[in-house]
Amino acid sequence: MIILLEGKIELKGEKFVVVNVAGIGYKVFAGQETLQKIPEKGGSVKLWTYQYVRENAIELYGFLRFAELELFE
Repeated sequence: MIILLEGKIELKGEKFVVVNVAGIGYKVFAGQETLQKIPEKGGSVKLWTYQYVRENAIELYGFLRFAELELFE
């Protein structure tokens, strides 16, 4: 399970951000409030993550604070 990502922002979309961690890009879905607080491309970020696994997809949801992740769970 992936619980924490720390790296540089490669891309910000309307519903997600791509975080480059040691050359691997992770697509992390996040809420609007979280996305507004995340720096632009090239900035550093640390996200607590929830890995959601289902039959046809594996998704990561990101949060700036551990308490937000706990609430989500």
